[in-house]
Amino acid sequence: MLKKTPEQIVHSSLGLDAICQRLEGAATCGILELGKVKGDNVQFWSRYSPYLHIADLRSILPLPVVPEDPEISEPPEPDWDRLLPLPDNRKFDVILAWDLLNYLEILDVSSLIRYLSRFCRPGTLLFALIFDLKEMPEEISVYRIVDEERLCYEYGSAALRTCPRHQPRPIAAAMPQFRVANSFRLRNGVVEYIFSFEGD
Repeated sequence: MLKKTPEQIVHSSLGLDAICQRLEGAATCGILELGKVKGDNVQFWSRYSPYLHIADLRSILPLPVVPEDPEISEPPEPDWDRLLPLPDNRKFDVILAWDLLNYLEILDVSSLIRYLSRFCRPGTLLFALIFDLKEMPEEISVYRIVDEERLCYEYGSAALRTCPRHQPRPIAAAMPQFRVANSFRLRNGVVEYIFSFEGD
């Protein structure tokens, strides 16, 4: 039995359950995992005969600081082609962003989503956990799938930092090619979002 400590806690996940229901009956699917690879997760997704691409973005955060140029009104966007190289001909059905968006400024969220849109097809689902608390873990958490309805949050430490508390309108504005397909407010102060790609 899993020992529940402050660094490893199991929570229900209505969002994960909704994604699994969407994938039920699919012959195959492409999954982009933006978090740390976990053996349990790989085994869980194997039932959907997936193409699973793992790109742990935690290793590149915080994003490199670009020196300010007084002659440029807007800072340059992160070079996502270099930071997150993905196969050009691949379209994913599910993108697992987990809590990544909480650790990016809204402008960086917008540029990341524009980049990821190149690898989406109509109906691609993006799963994101947005914290709605004053504080959040100092480090990006690791999420281990227990089953269709439960996630284990594995915290790197007990240290906390100020939470940006990204609100629905700014998030929606940063993701114009996506719409909110589902959102679930959990008792632990997390809002699970499933975004659906509506672009070409």
